[in-house]
Amino acid sequence: MQRLFHFIASRPWQLAVIQTAALLSCFFLFGSPLLAEENKTSKPEPFQLYLVPDDALGVFALRPAQLLAEPAFKPVLELTVMEQQKDPHYGLLGINPIDLKTVTMIHFLQKPEKTGQGLYSIVYLIEVTNQQAHTKIQKTIKETELVNSTYRGKTFLTTASNQGSSVMFLDEKALLFSDKASTLKKIIDQIQDRKDHAWKERLQPMLSNSVVGGINLQQLRETLAAPFTQSLTQQTPFWPMIAPVWQNTEIATLGITVQKELSLELIFEQKNDSEQTKQCLQGLLAMGQNILSQMKTAMKQSDRPWQPAEEAQFNHFEQFLKSSQVKQTANRVTFSSSISADLVSEMVVRSNPELQEARVAARRSVAKNNIKQIMLALHNYHERHHHFPPAVVMGPDGKTPHSWRVELLPYLDQQALYDKYRLNEPWDSEHNLKIAESVVPVFSHPNSSKPANTGYFVVVGEGTAFGNKQGVSFKEITDGTSNTIAVVEAKRDIPWTKPEDIHYDGKKLPKFGGFSENPPVNGQPAIGVYYVGSCDGRARMIMDNMDQELLKALLTIADGKPDHSQ
Repeated sequence: MQRLFHFIASRPWQLAVIQTAALLSCFFLFGSPLLAEENKTSKPEPFQLYLVPDDALGVFALRPAQLLAEPAFKPVLELTVMEQQKDPHYGLLGINPIDLKTVTMIHFLQKPEKTGQGLYSIVYLIEVTNQQAHTKIQKTIKETELVNSTYRGKTFLTTASNQGSSVMFLDEKALLFSDKASTLKKIIDQIQDRKDHAWKERLQPMLSNSVVGGINLQQLRETLAAPFTQSLTQQTPFWPMIAPVWQNTEIATLGITVQKELSLELIFEQKNDSEQTKQCLQGLLAMGQNILSQMKTAMKQSDRPWQPAEEAQFNHFEQFLKSSQVKQTANRVTFSSSISADLVSEMVVRSNPELQEARVAARRSVAKNNIKQIMLALHNYHERHHHFPPAVVMGPDGKTPHSWRVELLPYLDQQALYDKYRLNEPWDSEHNLKIAESVVPVFSHPNSSKPANTGYFVVVGEGTAFGNKQGVSFKEITDGTSNTIAVVEAKRDIPWTKPEDIHYDGKKLPKFGGFSENPPVNGQPAIGVYYVGSCDGRARMIMDNMDQELLKALLTIADGKPDHSQ
């Protein structure tokens, strides 16, 4: 029976989808709900919340298949594929997570019968998207030691003691399971007695959302009593600001829709003091804005440059806080906002170290491949013209400057874009600025928050691989093509069409990189890393702590100091 609940414990998709949704719920609890974006296609079927008894502490439901299909959850989907390749039994009872139509968790409070027993019990309602997945679950369960049991005319599977883990099939695509037969019986009571559907009514406007949730805070307060509240008061920062939400709210509900953006709505139902709760939430929102502003100012004044992920995260949270609203209608306080798909993806990744590591590796692979593609294009250009393009290429009139990146477009399968660019006009003419808005993947660094900017530059200056106006040839690189850098990765706010690169005067090294860093190791600080392209076509990684004299030697084509470090 342990296999039945194995997916709850530590599966990456579980952490990244269910836990992420839960983290979003907690995060926005004192943040702001988003106005759900209307689905322009078809709405999914409502969650089956009629199964939730009125005395349930709360319910949390989500649509894994839908979420994994969203671009924001692409990292989770990629990790899912990787895990399936390593383990054919990956997922819930070997079921592919993308075959999970809905997962609904119904929470109950219980009085512990003995010391160490949990305070909560949960019933899981699982709906799959196809009959094959359901059949696979049935086959797996048959291999367990569960036995048939009957309660109020309903048959379910449970342990021999009739008290432990239990499973009940509702239809051809849905089943219930719980770690306690007594908890599962509460759902059977709900089905047989046709009791009021209070939770369904509370969440009615949200039943077609991607994620819904609700909690009976009044029941929770009454059960946990004063000692728990006292503990919250002592351990929670800013408790006086948060207290009205905890003390006054009877029911809190949550709805999240993930489409082109994430939309969230958080509603607090109260008998009285709703104005106080409104002021509390508005105060928390203002405090969040102030803290974010102070942190951003401190980062800008810091000696350490911003990493792209940090900058993007701050920008996204600024957007979130600016779009947040708090409204009050009678005894209902609503907190709403919207958040970009990019930030959703970032939060998903940060909630799971495996996803974060996979993303870092994937983006470095893209950055390295971009360098390789640029170097291949430069070699093809050299084969035709017998030299590299100069860093600045003059137009047909002999005086209008253009970037080598524009000149290289035909060698990067971008002939159509090259044909649209007007070489007889400046790069920043009205027409050419529209071309600059086009994203050329090979020039866009995967960690850049501005995809239309270039992340790749040549080094110009006397004695460099792009140090003359005619274009350097291989025969001029007497230090050896493998010992000479042609292209570098650098974070600068420069459109890819602008004829501007990085100048090296032979003395002071310019600043390269800025997109990536290796994490701290053994108490040592993080070290910046970046890729460069050697004139022989290779891409190699360089660290910020590389010997400066060696790096200077690599930037020149004929200083008589070839690199013997390889």
